[in-house]
Amino acid sequence: MSRFKIFFIVTKILLIFNLTFALAKEPKQVIVATVDNHFITAQDVLTATNRLPKKIREKPLSEIYPKIVNELINQHLITIQAYKDKFDQQKEIIEILKKNKDQIMAKYWLNNFLINNTSEEKIQDFYTKYLENFKTFKEFNASHILVKEKDEALQIIKKLKIKSEFSKLAKSYSIGPSKENGGNLGWFRSGQMVKEFEEALLKLKKGTITKKPVKTKFGYHIIMLNDIRNAQPRKINDIKQLIVERIKQNSLSNLEKQLRKNKNIKISDFKKVVQEINN
Repeated sequence: MSRFKIFFIVTKILLIFNLTFALAKEPKQVIVATVDNHFITAQDVLTATNRLPKKIREKPLSEIYPKIVNELINQHLITIQAYKDKFDQQKEIIEILKKNKDQIMAKYWLNNFLINNTSEEKIQDFYTKYLENFKTFKEFNASHILVKEKDEALQIIKKLKIKSEFSKLAKSYSIGPSKENGGNLGWFRSGQMVKEFEEALLKLKKGTITKKPVKTKFGYHIIMLNDIRNAQPRKINDIKQLIVERIKQNSLSNLEKQLRKNKNIKISDFKKVVQEINN
């Protein structure tokens, strides 16, 4: 993952502000408290809530609202006192404020950069290229019964007089997670199953079952090939989120290369840094 991941902002407003006077306005337009000429808004409450520990954040907002508002009032009053005592002029504070400002600028710039690079037009362009480059391939639908011992697998094969019993036997005997689905593994392509499983599968005809147990690192399989089809391109709505993530990854990778080009960057060895701190 790119180093720029630390700057990425995911805006989450998961809380509903259940105050009657807030329904018709944006949270930042709703005043929940005043201190002289200073206003505390519903947005300030939501922002403060999102910074709380998860256990507290999961409580109803109406329950934690009074404490949050009073903490915001206290914070404002303490800030006034800090300015009176000229803390904003201290060198250490100035350095911290600058770093915080730089981080905020970087986060918002990067957020805007990613929004621009994941517009509907760019998503559609990506999908068009996907369609142009799509090459069909074989997909298989198979079911299996997985057991630990070969003898048990042989006994199950003897019981498989008709295909319709496969699902019933899978639910009764299989130790694989697909047992709840009657052993059905769904659709998959070549390379997604372990080698021994795939080799046995490719020898089957549609609707047939392996005559001998197939050994893999998971145990012994009895495999039934349900169907084969040629894969089709996926619809854009089915893969839209995947496209967005891929565009973001590509954009961040390209951005990192672009920003670092012709820059003299040096990174100190970790052991050296630790040694300097401890000395």
